[in-house]
Amino acid sequence: MNATRLLQKDFDPLGPQLRSMRVASGRLANYIDEGRPGWTPLVFLGGAGTTVRAFGLLEFARTLREELGVRVISVERNGLGGTAFDPAVGFAEYAEDVWSVLDALGIAEASVVAISGGGPYAAHLAAAQPERIRSLHLACAFSDGRAGTTASFDAGKIAAHPVDWWTFPPESSVHHIPGFTDSAIEEAVRGSFALGRDTPPDGLRQAFELYRSATLPDLSSVCAPSFLYWGSADPLVPAEHRLRWRSQLRRVAHERVYDGEGHDVQYRHWDQILADVAFLGEREIVTADGESLLATPARAAELRAAGAMDGIAAWGTF
Repeated sequence: MNATRLLQKDFDPLGPQLRSMRVASGRLANYIDEGRPGWTPLVFLGGAGTTVRAFGLLEFARTLREELGVRVISVERNGLGGTAFDPAVGFAEYAEDVWSVLDALGIAEASVVAISGGGPYAAHLAAAQPERIRSLHLACAFSDGRAGTTASFDAGKIAAHPVDWWTFPPESSVHHIPGFTDSAIEEAVRGSFALGRDTPPDGLRQAFELYRSATLPDLSSVCAPSFLYWGSADPLVPAEHRLRWRSQLRRVAHERVYDGEGHDVQYRHWDQILADVAFLGEREIVTADGESLLATPARAAELRAAGAMDGIAAWGTF
């Protein structure tokens, strides 16, 4: 035999592929589009100071995401990563550009997931076109100052030491994800220096100003089911924000509160968030006897009572 057939024909991705388009406002939008047409579209909004490629930190569950048929679109926010800062772009303008990207992609309706500092952006996105929201998923997501806690971070200090911004405590579950820490460092560096080492952190500074001054928009027209994910021991976005969201949303389908967990539930329970996007609360992911299972809520409860673990089997390997 003179030749052996190899399996690889195409390049494997090195993370989400950055794309760009000129949107209806005339602004240039940097975005990612991970998945196939026909899959359930999901708009992803990362935490404060993150770039559009931060979604790659959640692709440790890419196999599950693709198995569930979830397509992820994310649009980079003003002044972060490779997106130039425009002082005229706030929550409303960003929402306008996101919907413009979805229009260009032919997506009429989408689920929305926001983590941490992505919360207010998700609220404005939903308020702008509530009829196009399929479901809303908020994971340890900041709401507004009316929750009783505000974001009091120094953008200059974060930009000077961006890796510190991504340092999770030693007990965090993220340390069990292979390569997460190194990938987080890459995201930190990209977020602060993608446009050059001496570029001022105007995008991050504006974001914290918006967090401090803005209040949630009117969400009474959002009829889609909403899902809340929280760690009971989250020191950064405590339970007051969950209660604030609950008071403003018409239809909270599930509140998934994880006892003793902190500001990393979006990673530890990303598998369940994906299941909620795909099945709107009708399926839960548990592991029993080393096998990852997609079960009805009733069956999942039975399995937990018998010792099953939340999430895919990988979480039980440490």
